[in-house]
Amino acid sequence: MIGRFKRLFSATGNGAPEEKTDTPVDVRQPEAAQDAPVLSLAGIEHEYCSYLLGVNSPLDIPLNGFETQVLDGVEGLLASADTVCDALPRLPDVLPKLMKALRDERASWEEIAQVVGQDALLVAEVLRLANSPCFRAAAKITCLEQVVMQLGLVGLREVVITVSLKPIMKLGGGHYYQHVGRKVWPQALSTAVACRSLALSLKGSRFEAYIAGLVHNVGMVLVVQILQAISQGTEAPRSIQFRNRIQQSAKRLTCLIARQWDLPAASVEALQDQVDPTAGRMSPLGRILQYATHLSMLQSLAREGRVEDIEPYFLSLPDSDRSACERALSEIEAHARSF
Repeated sequence: MIGRFKRLFSATGNGAPEEKTDTPVDVRQPEAAQDAPVLSLAGIEHEYCSYLLGVNSPLDIPLNGFETQVLDGVEGLLASADTVCDALPRLPDVLPKLMKALRDERASWEEIAQVVGQDALLVAEVLRLANSPCFRAAAKITCLEQVVMQLGLVGLREVVITVSLKPIMKLGGGHYYQHVGRKVWPQALSTAVACRSLALSLKGSRFEAYIAGLVHNVGMVLVVQILQAISQGTEAPRSIQFRNRIQQSAKRLTCLIARQWDLPAASVEALQDQVDPTAGRMSPLGRILQYATHLSMLQSLAREGRVEDIEPYFLSLPDSDRSACERALSEIEAHARSF
């Protein structure tokens, strides 16, 4: 599978992103592929953020008025930590109860099912997702009890949290909703799938890893809303400075939201690790989330033709983690059609 990607890039072996990666990659000129800059780990994130914003080659130019307004709006949200979640799409009414039940590892499937059962649409979506390729049920599932029988209690928890967060993160509507927002949810799912796979291989908590992957880019939902609210239809972010600042701000917003939602402490810590990713201080779950995020980004970039060869990434990884990351990418590929 790895061999089908063609362009080389490098990564630091300890998982820590390099600092200087502002050189843009022009992917529109295949004839220059052999001379294309080599991507670092931070370069993966920069290239993905450029793709997300719909910019092929961000420029080393000052911020324009549109970019300044967007960044001011984002800073306003970061300064309002207690109310940042108010800006998100409305949560399902049962989500606070669900979060409490899902955080409690002692909660039985009957207790979770009782909360889910309060919302008929939620039940229907849980059953639909449980039967999707993302969860690979052995036989058709028709009730919540069968979800547990086939996927286990952890599988039920994963399905329920995925269905609960989908309305918040699967955006639609205007220009930025269509061109940026539509990419947020698939990448959240692919990262969650990779986190689940890596947790099983690297001995992490499967549910805490899955939920960290699922919400790792929720801050971008708020960024998209600000882009859409300020845009008059003709503006576009063009500068490297904007891309880099918005990328970091989205991570910080995600951490604020995760705390407001009272997610598991290990998941919140893993998300915080991504804001300042220093390998020596990164938690085990933070390392899993970093691997999963880069793998999901690479899969998207390769699909779009912005990155062609990912084999050097795997060659750069510690021997103890390489096979786990290869399996995680295979999981993303296997489930891609359900995203």
